[in-house]
Amino acid sequence: MISSTRYRAIAEINRQTDLSQQIAKLQESVSTGKSVTKSSDNPDAMQRITEIRQTQADQVVWTANTNMGASISSAADTQLGSIEDMLNQAKELLLSGRNDTTSTSDRTAIAAQLRAIVANLNAASTTSDPTGAPLFPTATPLSIPVSDTLSLPATAQRDQVFGNVTTASGVQTLQQILNDAATAVEGNAATRATDIQTSLDAIDAGSAHITQIRSDQGVRGARFDAAKDDLDTSGETLSEERNGLESTDLTYALSEFQAKQTALQAAQTLFAQSNKTSLFNLMG
Repeated sequence: MISSTRYRAIAEINRQTDLSQQIAKLQESVSTGKSVTKSSDNPDAMQRITEIRQTQADQVVWTANTNMGASISSAADTQLGSIEDMLNQAKELLLSGRNDTTSTSDRTAIAAQLRAIVANLNAASTTSDPTGAPLFPTATPLSIPVSDTLSLPATAQRDQVFGNVTTASGVQTLQQILNDAATAVEGNAATRATDIQTSLDAIDAGSAHITQIRSDQGVRGARFDAAKDDLDTSGETLSEERNGLESTDLTYALSEFQAKQTALQAAQTLFAQSNKTSLFNLMG
């Protein structure tokens, strides 16, 4: 009789202990707002949560990369706009030097201004991007990872920007075109008009070249913007999924808490009364 009573008591204590643990778990899930914090809570959900956490950590890096790429791309576009302005200025100077009434001193001044623009082009070719690296690198531009499957270049190679201009005189750099223009302005009067026209045509070719380069740069910038939008959309989707897996259903949790709390209190009361009766029986 005593042995049977003892076993029933142990079983009841274990049941009440389990109820207490369930209540504590519910209290934790309500206070933290998370119903899944370890694998034992829900193995399948925890595995997916772990996968989402890793992807979200990767996306932090990719988002930083897209921001950097967009910043570099914007800096390149701004610099290309400045180069367009330089070429327009050079054309205006050359047109003013085409007039036969322009004095020798004025021609010398125009040539000096054209060569100053060449110096500015040289400076533009070696300028740095927001990270301190060359804005227009001499080697193939670095491709920046923006996802686990996609890497994008943020700018063009230096020779693509400042060289490879097809003119009547052959393939030239922008600097060569403007140096030739300065020489044409100061050149022999007998060939000056022809030489200046050749330089004007070359400057037009250079402007068309930079327009195309800038258009290509716009495409690069748009790709970084699109990658950023994709990351934002994916991030929101992942956050919603993770929240759905982790978050506590407060209505359900509070209902379960109340039910288990009531069950535990009733079990404790019944257990106390049962043990009291058993003790009296033994004493009798």
